[in-house]
Amino acid sequence: MAVTLCAACAPAADRTLDTAQTSISAPRGDVAALDDRVPINVDAATRFAVLAEMRTMLNAVQGIVGGAAQGDTAAMRTAAMSAGVAAASEAGEDAAAQLGPDFVQLGMRTHTTFDSLATDIGRGKSRDAVLGRLASVMGNCVGCHNQFRLVVQP
Repeated sequence: MAVTLCAACAPAADRTLDTAQTSISAPRGDVAALDDRVPINVDAATRFAVLAEMRTMLNAVQGIVGGAAQGDTAAMRTAAMSAGVAAASEAGEDAAAQLGPDFVQLGMRTHTTFDSLATDIGRGKSRDAVLGRLASVMGNCVGCHNQFRLVVQP
């Protein structure tokens, strides 16, 4: 049975269920009170560099999946290579210091895995094996987004 928080949105047969809503309250605009992820204080340039790198990884995932759907291993390999270590931010030591070792290590491990995935594709690994590895890479992405949040400090 599905649980619906909006009584008006529930199918008519389910509208008799108790649809009590849990409310979360915090002072207006106080996102930190609601967001329990680890805050990482960065400057605006570092935030921009990290988000650009994340977009590169997301585009690579789309390219790998799209290539897999079309049976295009060359596209899959190119996409994986685009998010490898060569795509790591050139933001420098200052950015790494702001981000902290846990975040930087996870990011580099993810870039390294994209390189390894490109190698596997080039060696003819099956589409299922590649997609299985990609699921593992995505675990890094999801884990990072679930654990950390970037907070811009002036």
